[in-house]
Amino acid sequence: MNKNILLSLTVLVLFACGSGGDAVTATADGGGGETGGNTGGNTQVVPTKILTELFTSTTCGPCTAQNNTLDRYLDPTSSTYVSDIADKWIILRYHVWWPAAGDPYYDWNQNPVIVREGYYNVGYVPHAFTQGLTDSGSGASTWRTHARMVDTVTPNSPFDIDMNVSLDGYKLSGTVKVTAAGDVRNLGFKYYIAVSHDDSEYGAPNGQTVFHQVFIDFLNSDTSPEGIVTFGQALNLDAGESLTTNIDWTLNSNWPNDSGVSWDPSDLNILAFVQFDGGGVNNKKIYQVEEIDFGS
Repeated sequence: MNKNILLSLTVLVLFACGSGGDAVTATADGGGGETGGNTGGNTQVVPTKILTELFTSTTCGPCTAQNNTLDRYLDPTSSTYVSDIADKWIILRYHVWWPAAGDPYYDWNQNPVIVREGYYNVGYVPHAFTQGLTDSGSGASTWRTHARMVDTVTPNSPFDIDMNVSLDGYKLSGTVKVTAAGDVRNLGFKYYIAVSHDDSEYGAPNGQTVFHQVFIDFLNSDTSPEGIVTFGQALNLDAGESLTTNIDWTLNSNWPNDSGVSWDPSDLNILAFVQFDGGGVNNKKIYQVEEIDFGS
C-alpha cells in the first residue's frame, strides 16, 4: 500500500503493559577478535550476518500475510524454516504511518522511522531491503531468496561486532565493540545500535496479532558542530582498531502507548550494524550486523 498521509512528528503520551524480570547477560561475537591479520589489519575477516529491514504497518492489509510468512521462516517448528541461514539472518521491522494512522509502534517513536524511511525512499508497505543495498520488494519469498544470496555472494566481512550486554528488567547495560580489519577512516562507514522487541500481542486493524522484531529506538548518534543530531555514528578506524560504545538505556515501561498491546521486557533485542554511506555502487550496503535476542 502506498503512503497517503502527511508525516506527523508528534510524540504521544506513553502507555502499555509490561513486567520486570530477572537480569540476563548475553554476548554475541561475529567470530573475529584480535587474533591475526587479513587485509593488512590485526583482525580476521569474519563471517557476514544478514540484515533485512522491513517497513510495515498494523494498518496495512497485505502486510499481515507477508509478516506471518516471514515469521514461519524463522520458526524452527515450521515446515518452511530456513535452517541454512536462521542463525545469521537478523530482521528489523520499522512500523510506518500509512496507509492509515494509528499504528502504536510507529506512534511511540516517529522520528527515527521517518528518517530511515526517507533514507530508503520506501514508498509502499510491506517493503524490505536486504543488506541495505538490495531492494527486496513486498514478498516474503523474495526476502528469503535475497538473504540467501548475501550468504552465498558476500560470506565474509571486514568488520567484527562484539556485544556484551545485560538486560535487567527494562534496563540494557554493557558494551558494543566494532573492530575493523582494514583502514576505514573517512570512507563513509557508519554504525548503528538499535533496540527491538519480539512477541508483543496486539489485535491490529489488519488482523495481525503477534509482532516480532519491532523497532523501538536507535541508541547511538552523532552531533554536528551546528548541534544537529543524526542517528548512528561515523566509523573512522585504523586497521585493527576498535570503537567501543557503552550501553546504558532503559525502556519506558509504558511502551508503546497503547493499552491493547501486551508484552514483556524479557523479549527485547539489541542489534548493531555497519553501513556504507560513501556513494557509488556499494552505497547503503550493510557490511556486518550482530544481535542479542534476550527472549531466545
